[in-house]
Amino acid sequence: MNTSSNGYVLGFAVTVCVIMSAALAVTANSLKETQQAAAEFDRQKNVMMAAGLVGDGDTRTRPELEKLYQERIREVVVDTKTGQVLGDKAPKDVAGMNKIAAQEEKKLAAAEKRAVDKASENRYRSVAIGKADDGKTTFILPISGKGLWSTIYGYLALGEDAATVRGVTFYKHGETPGLGGECENPQWCAKWQGKSILTEAGALYGIEVKKGNVDPSVAVEKRHKVDGLSGATITSNGITKFVKDDLKAFGSYLASVRK
Repeated sequence: MNTSSNGYVLGFAVTVCVIMSAALAVTANSLKETQQAAAEFDRQKNVMMAAGLVGDGDTRTRPELEKLYQERIREVVVDTKTGQVLGDKAPKDVAGMNKIAAQEEKKLAAAEKRAVDKASENRYRSVAIGKADDGKTTFILPISGKGLWSTIYGYLALGEDAATVRGVTFYKHGETPGLGGECENPQWCAKWQGKSILTEAGALYGIEVKKGNVDPSVAVEKRHKVDGLSGATITSNGITKFVKDDLKAFGSYLASVRK
C-alpha cells in the first residue's frame, strides 16, 4: 500500500474525522443530562441570589442549596395577557405553552386579516415566589433583553408590595468584561436594593441605569435610579429598557398581587 498517495492520505483523514466526530457525538449525548442539570441548578441559584436567600460566594453544598430551593421557592406560570396564575409548572413547560399560543395567534390573525401579535410568542412566563429570611414573600421575575453584544439574562426580585426591589442578578451574557460585563458584579447589583419600580402616584417607572452616579439629593434618582456602568452606556441603556419592558409584561400580574 502506497501510504504517500493522495488517496491514502485522504482516506486516512476522512476515517479519523468520522471516528472523532462519532466519539464527540457519543460523549456530548452522554453528558446532555448532566449539563442540563447543571444549567438548571445555576438558574435556581440565581433565583435565590436575587431573593437574598443565597449570597455571593456561598459555601453550602449543591444538595443543601437544592434543598433550600425546594423549601423556600415555588414557581408558577403566569399568563401575562390576563395576569392570571395558571398554577405550578416547571419553566421547561413554558416554551411549549408559548409555541401553542403563537400558533393559535397566527391562525386567528389570518382569519381576522390583521398583523400577528408578537407578544403571544412570550405570553406565558414563569415567576418564582419565595419566602425570604424575614418571613416575607418575594416575587422573582425573569428579565432579559439586548445589551451591546448579547442578550442579557437575569432575575429581579420584588418585595411583598410588588414594587420595591429586594435584589437583582444578571447571570448570562456576552458583554465586554470590565465594562458591560460588570452588570454581574454583586457590588453593582446591590445598588438596586430598595429602589422602587413605581412612582409615588403608582405609575410604572422601572429602574433606570443612569449615565454617571446617582445624586441622592434628587428624589427621583434616589427612588428609581442606579449608578451607570462605567464605559458601557449602550449596555446600561439596554438594561433600563428591557427591565421596564418586562415589568410592563408582568403589569397585570403585579397589579393583582398588590390588590
